[in-house]
Amino acid sequence: MIRKALLLSIAITASVMVPINSSAATAANPVNFCVAYDLGGPGDRSYNDAVLAGLVKAKKTLTFSFEGFITDGSEVDREKRLRAMIAKGCSPILAIGSAYAKVITNLAREFPTQQFSILNDASIADLSIASLIFNDKQVGYLAGSAAARVSKTGKVALISNSTNLDLETGFTLGANAAKKKVKLTLKSAATGLAELTKTLIAEGNDVIFVAVAGSVNEIFTTVVKYNETKKKNAAEVGVITIEPDQYLTVTSANKKYLLGAISKRVDNVILDLVTSTIKDQQIIDILDPVQGIYGRSYGITGGNIELLIWAPKLLTFKASIAVASRTAAKL
Repeated sequence: MIRKALLLSIAITASVMVPINSSAATAANPVNFCVAYDLGGPGDRSYNDAVLAGLVKAKKTLTFSFEGFITDGSEVDREKRLRAMIAKGCSPILAIGSAYAKVITNLAREFPTQQFSILNDASIADLSIASLIFNDKQVGYLAGSAAARVSKTGKVALISNSTNLDLETGFTLGANAAKKKVKLTLKSAATGLAELTKTLIAEGNDVIFVAVAGSVNEIFTTVVKYNETKKKNAAEVGVITIEPDQYLTVTSANKKYLLGAISKRVDNVILDLVTSTIKDQQIIDILDPVQGIYGRSYGITGGNIELLIWAPKLLTFKASIAVASRTAAKL
């Protein structure tokens, strides 16, 4: 996750969070927030770090305690950690990532009064499990809109780890709305990202939206090398990323090719979850009434998805991107 100060940034929308007086609410039933970290725990520069930062931020305005449990990644260990949290009386319990879905589903049946939440998964149909996700269609629309507008060649690409129809649909809609004759390339890959990036550049794509999880240094190394050795009249290649899905070691060499980043405000999710717990409320907005999946989808409205601008040439389109964000918010 990129943590250095941004050169330029805009929040597409903003919300004002009003601190509540939580001392009275927690006097009788203090809130002990427990986190089941995904593999690696804090220090991953991704969702584990984002959740921890959100908890630290929430502590500044709300009264609660929290602790985290780190897994070795096995299903047996994940269950062991969750059972330990239940035994400690943790409420709420937040599991990070889809790898916890099976275990948490089984435990919810065994402990029907225990409230669970799971971040980045919407596959569980259980009222005691709140699925907390971000609207990928809106993420894709913002990225596609920005990519198409800043592109000089009229060719832009999306790289993701696996097929994500919402993300791809949003990216396509946003790009086509911004520029009618834009040519899109959608690719999914878990390995060989450097070679894939070389191929996309060779095909004329001068803006690449990177939606893979984890480190994107391999992709940026390829982009930097190309830009430093390209022919004089060839278009410069730039990249748009997502935070905190991925992280980049920002250097003077690659920073100038980072056009912007879509930011998923995990801190807002954490504040929302803790506040709801203090108020003795559940986050059970229906995500999918047909499948019975419960939770909340966080989007542009409320400032939960933002476009952060790094490059001055993308700032030129600030007004049109703001208009595009209002369209994306309806998706």
